[in-house]
Amino acid sequence: MTFPAGASDPIFNLVVRGLAFRSGHLLVSQWVGGYCFPIGGRLQHGESLEAGVRREFLEETGVAPTVRQMVYFHENFFRDTAGRPVHELGWYFWVEAPDVPGALDEIRPHPDHPDLRLAYVPLDRLGEVDLLPHFLVEALPRDYRAGFPGSLRCFETREP
Repeated sequence: MTFPAGASDPIFNLVVRGLAFRSGHLLVSQWVGGYCFPIGGRLQHGESLEAGVRREFLEETGVAPTVRQMVYFHENFFRDTAGRPVHELGWYFWVEAPDVPGALDEIRPHPDHPDLRLAYVPLDRLGEVDLLPHFLVEALPRDYRAGFPGSLRCFETREP
């Protein structure tokens, strides 16, 4: 959900992301020649966080995931590609989706945009790709290896 929607107005986003793994790889959406990010998107009005991550994951992969647990909350301040200030609240869920089609080395078309792809990125190579948000590069491999122990972790990022 985005508030308000004017072309030059600041943006307030509420997003959910599903962190799905296969053999030490993270499933991501990746812009051709650009950055990548976990599967997910904006919440719809009246939608719960878990329902939102299930819907987004199903829309983007064709697979309904099993939600294991919420693992991260991220408050992010940045500028979008048009230069507008964005304040984004994001909830990240560890999900299981073993039936997502495709091999680890296969890049598949993404249903949201012709310049988006679905791909698996090795957790030990997250620093070599432009994974957004950046806190995931360090936090995700460590927390995944440990089985996401403990309570929800919270992060704040302010990008120039």
